[in-house]
Amino acid sequence: MAICGQPRYRQHGHRCHPSSPGRGARRIPAGVREVQPMSASTQDMTPRTTEPLGPAEVGPSHEAPVHSGADSSRSTPPYPSGYVRGARMVRLEGFEEPFRMTEPERETYHRRFGILFVDDSSARRGGLGTVVRATNALGETCALKTLNTPVRAEHEDDVSFAARVDLAHTAFRTEYESHRSLSGFKGFPRLFGFAHIGDTPAIVMEWVEGVTLSVAARMLSVDEAGRVAPLVAARIGRDLADLLTRLDLVGDGFVHRDISPSNILVRTAHLSVTEQAADGAFDLCLIDFGSSVHLDPMGAPGYTMRYATLRRATPDYAPPEMLTGDLPNLVELRKSEKIDVYAAASVIFELACGLPPFELEGRAGESLYRIKMDEPPRPLVAAHHAAFHLGDVLMFEPEVAAVATEASLDVTDAHDELEFKRALDRVDGQLAEVLTPAFASGQEARPSAEALRDALSAFCARYAQNVRRALRGERLIPCRGEARRRDGRSPYAVNRLIGVVGMALSGAALVTVICVTALLLDGVTVLFRFGPLAARGEVPAVLVGLTLAFPAVCALAGRARAGGTRAGFVRGTLALAAGSALVLALVSHVSFLGVIGRSPLLAALFLAVAAAWCPLVLEYATTALPRPFGAPVAGLPHMAAQRSIMGEGPDAHASLPEDTEVPDAAEARE
Repeated sequence: MAICGQPRYRQHGHRCHPSSPGRGARRIPAGVREVQPMSASTQDMTPRTTEPLGPAEVGPSHEAPVHSGADSSRSTPPYPSGYVRGARMVRLEGFEEPFRMTEPERETYHRRFGILFVDDSSARRGGLGTVVRATNALGETCALKTLNTPVRAEHEDDVSFAARVDLAHTAFRTEYESHRSLSGFKGFPRLFGFAHIGDTPAIVMEWVEGVTLSVAARMLSVDEAGRVAPLVAARIGRDLADLLTRLDLVGDGFVHRDISPSNILVRTAHLSVTEQAADGAFDLCLIDFGSSVHLDPMGAPGYTMRYATLRRATPDYAPPEMLTGDLPNLVELRKSEKIDVYAAASVIFELACGLPPFELEGRAGESLYRIKMDEPPRPLVAAHHAAFHLGDVLMFEPEVAAVATEASLDVTDAHDELEFKRALDRVDGQLAEVLTPAFASGQEARPSAEALRDALSAFCARYAQNVRRALRGERLIPCRGEARRRDGRSPYAVNRLIGVVGMALSGAALVTVICVTALLLDGVTVLFRFGPLAARGEVPAVLVGLTLAFPAVCALAGRARAGGTRAGFVRGTLALAAGSALVLALVSHVSFLGVIGRSPLLAALFLAVAAAWCPLVLEYATTALPRPFGAPVAGLPHMAAQRSIMGEGPDAHASLPEDTEVPDAAEARE
């Protein structure tokens, strides 16, 4: 069954966001009258009259825009777009800008955010604060986060309550300082300033148009269990890990410490979630820095312990050190980037499996720390393995379905479906192999964010190729090398550096040999003899250069798009050899008059061929190489446990044991 076209994702849980109004459109907020339109140069940014006229009128934020000429009986001037009906006006006092400004710029900037109109229907409450959508007098949209003031407990004395309030204010201010360090980096909301609304502190920042990753996962799910296709989950994880690598750019480092699907947004301002899935790249944004911390060695040593009661991680995704308070070196443990690596791997695991890696639900009386320290993560049961009918999942994966079509497999046929499912199980097992080291109880055994990103990137790039190899019973190209670096640096970074430098040197050598030889032999008289035919003339430099470059062009054409693979290396080498042989055959019929023998051109040809072959060798050598010949083919980890979870009988796959190589589709039919 050929399945092609755009992926059709499930839409349950999806909330549509209509596009913004056209240029020139105006909105009139209900309950506000006589509001003059503002401009950047307006001296007084305060609306003339902002008192509500009776009850606020409730309406969606995408209410139809009102144009200035829509009703001649209205005397209210056009109002800037972006306002919602029933907006509540708030005045920000003591506004602080997050970066340096001149005095005139500061005054204009403060007026820009002095008064905001808040849409309370968009409120999202978090652990430390509540975020609402707001609009200023210019019609610019922003997000306003205010502190959730602690509620006084019954019989709580004044001193204890005042201490809790002071602690909450300090933690909120610290969150602002942490956010300010990241403002301007791609993948983090821009920060506009800090202020107070009465006695309540507030943070003004960018309003991100998008959905949380938990909502996006429901939109992209391929089965009823909420699983996302393994390739899509890996691509989200790759982009999330890439975002984590940018935290190292902040001073001595930065740790978020509360990465979860609810704190990851998928921006939809330019492309929808499904369009990003089809493109294979996701525009992610990390939010909520209430638990973040700087890796500043000069920082207060007791910072983590002081705010432990306010700044907690989400248990399903948090590492063990974030779920206890009695470790001797807890302060240092909670200032490691490996906390975010553990949480990110847990998020990716949940996307692919539909469940978090550890079963914590219904175990309230047990220590979450001991569960994650003593128990292994649950088996990763991907959508392909769990599917009752594989075709039901492949209709959401046109890239994977195309591989089945290419192999002439009909997934509606029981034998073909089992064959393709086993091939996908082998490849999906690589995702479990990539994520498993990140769940190590000790931080030193977990990979770095860069290594996790590289491994997921390799998994995504080689997914279709590995499925083809699995169908042919060949070894899979692993996603990570065998060498483990205790310093946490990614081995792929070294490979990339060697490859780039080596290819640059080889290219420079090739160009140098071609140019120098062409200049030296320019205008030399040659005599061409081929049997009874003979010709004499001066050879131009361009012809010499093209002759020397011909083998390199053949090698590039032979390798095609299979760079870094054994097939690409072999094809490129054979094409290089064929091109070199053709040039040698041509040179053997040429005599250089005035030059002793053919040694100059032959020597240049040898150097050009060597320089052209070096990139092929480097490209293949610096790629994650397959296992040695004769090594056993690894199946999906915990396969027996997965089958028991899925309720399959012991003989469900008795005809194809785990270590059996799957034959090619054509051989299977024979």
